[in-house]
Amino acid sequence: MRLWHLVANLNLAILALDHLVTGLAGVLFPDRAAGLYSRLFGASLPAGSPATAVLRPWGALGVFAGVVGILPIYDPARYRPILFALLLLLGLRLFIRLSFGPDTLQHFGLSSDRNYFHIYLIAQCAVIISLQLIWR
Repeated sequence: MRLWHLVANLNLAILALDHLVTGLAGVLFPDRAAGLYSRLFGASLPAGSPATAVLRPWGALGVFAGVVGILPIYDPARYRPILFALLLLLGLRLFIRLSFGPDTLQHFGLSSDRNYFHIYLIAQCAVIISLQLIWR
C-alpha cells in the first residue's frame, strides 16, 4: 500500500503543480503564457490577441485548483470532497477535449494526436484519483 500512496500523492502533486504554474502564468504574464500553453498543450493563442484576455480569470481558477489540490496529499480522508471536486474538474476537461471538432482543433492549431495525448493524461489522473477514492 505504501507504493500506492506514493503514486496517488505524486499524481496530486503533479496536477497541483500544473495548475499552479499554468494558472500563475495566465494571471501574471498572459501574453507570455500564450507561448507556454502552446508548448505545453499545443494550443495556438497569439500573444496580444483578444483570446489572451481569458487567461487571467482562467489562471486565477487554476491557482485556486492548484492550492486546494494539495490538501488531500496531507489528509486524504479529511479532504475527500476535494478529491471528488478534482475528479469532476478532470471529467469536465475530458468532456471538453473529446467534444473538440475538426474546426476547433484547426482554430487552435491542435493536432488530433496532441489532443488525444492530453485526453490520455487527463484520464490517467482521473483514474488514479478514482482509485484513491475507492481504496482510501
